[in-house]
Amino acid sequence: MPSGARGPVWAGPATAGDPTGRVRPWLLVHSAGQPDGSTVVAPWDRRTPAEQSRLESAALSRWLSAVRAAAPFHAPRAAGIDDRLLTDRRGLQRLTPTRERDLLADAQAGASAVLRPNEAQVKATADDGVIAAIARAIRRDGAAGKRDAIVQAYRPVQLHRGGVGGDLLIASSRTDLDRLHRAGARAAAVLGLRDDDVVVSAVPAGPTLAHLGVVHLAAGAGLTAMHARGAGDDLDAVALAAGLLPTTILVVPSQEAVDLARVLGELRIGLRGLRTIVTVGPPPLPDERERVAAAFGDLGADVRVRALWGPSAGRALWAECAEGEHGLHTYPDLEVLEVLDPLTGAPASGDGDLTVTSVGWHGTAHVRFQTGAWVDPLATDACPGCGRTVPRIVGDVAPHAWELPVAIDGRRQGTVDLRGVGAVVAATPWVRAWRAELQGPDQRVPRDRLVVELAGEARGDLGDLEGRIEVAAGLAPQLTTGIPVAEVERGIEEAGGVLADRR
Repeated sequence: MPSGARGPVWAGPATAGDPTGRVRPWLLVHSAGQPDGSTVVAPWDRRTPAEQSRLESAALSRWLSAVRAAAPFHAPRAAGIDDRLLTDRRGLQRLTPTRERDLLADAQAGASAVLRPNEAQVKATADDGVIAAIARAIRRDGAAGKRDAIVQAYRPVQLHRGGVGGDLLIASSRTDLDRLHRAGARAAAVLGLRDDDVVVSAVPAGPTLAHLGVVHLAAGAGLTAMHARGAGDDLDAVALAAGLLPTTILVVPSQEAVDLARVLGELRIGLRGLRTIVTVGPPPLPDERERVAAAFGDLGADVRVRALWGPSAGRALWAECAEGEHGLHTYPDLEVLEVLDPLTGAPASGDGDLTVTSVGWHGTAHVRFQTGAWVDPLATDACPGCGRTVPRIVGDVAPHAWELPVAIDGRRQGTVDLRGVGAVVAATPWVRAWRAELQGPDQRVPRDRLVVELAGEARGDLGDLEGRIEVAAGLAPQLTTGIPVAEVERGIEEAGGVLADRR
């Protein structure tokens, strides 16, 4: 921690007596001594860039060591790197980014990315809150109390499915659930929800971040909420539930918002108190927002439309602020976000692959996890609407932009991760230029094909190269070597990029 720091202090919910009636989250307030003897006290969403950087380094310095010690997947990937270098963002960037396919190849459902510390590792790497909880438990119950406290901090008690096909399991411990409720309360505050709001959710029940994130939002903020859509239910069930309550907030998957308004109209359910539609998914385009607002306007409701989204393999949902469409507001004390080049894994100066390091969590440890979501560069200036200083994801978001469905044969479907081609080719010294494209079935080959063109004088076993691309991308490639560099470059120009889908 910074010199003179007293450590994180959780201030309780501050809704009582608030004349605005707005939900305010539990604020992570950090008191840090400054060189002039003054103390900086700032809530999680109002810190200066310098203070954010100091606290990020303090969190990473302990957490990266904990992950290295206790996560079977990440430990060998950090081999040979001195712990003293893993203390800030520069140290973090020494670690190789990972993709969903890397986790699934290492262990079923990515289970080896879950922290499994022994007592010695907990003692050496746990944060002050966990150490204090263990000390209290020892005073109260002795050795049995110590074991119970460690179990509460680290044993997974909730799992959700994420990734392209829901094959990746993300684990949360009991202490993680406390953090998820705090993150949910923050999202509610960013959305401008009030403590007298009544929430009805149309997000289908299930082990998904979308459903559980809305549950954590309502519970963390202390809102009256009905999660009205069971597995297999249609929108009629949501509309009927909304009619039973003085509903002010509707939460609905982005693609179903207009349909929900139609169903409400058909069932003659009026929601005069409705004021906000929260669409779960990447922020809708302006014309889509207008259609949603108009559809509910036809029912007599004057609503604003705001988005709530996070990558499906992530930990919490991010929200747009009540004051305008200024991007998704993230949580810099809970995660470090980067935008990386999807092919090389290097930091991108422009748009690229949204990459998450989930700092301080005790279940699944994300370290430079490339989510596959295409985003523009993160906005790090203060939000022009609400003034929050957290990083924002502004502009279009395309989930799983590089992970595409393919027909493996006449019956089986799968996915191909085009980023994997670049990862392998980048480590192949003789390749001077390359391009890859997906092609559909033809009369000779009744399946989708991954065609890779390579310029350069081939060296080594091409069968080995094909095998490594197949593992990294998920589909066996058809390699063509010895192509002139100029010809490869013409193909890239014609396709509009080094990767193309020609199907």
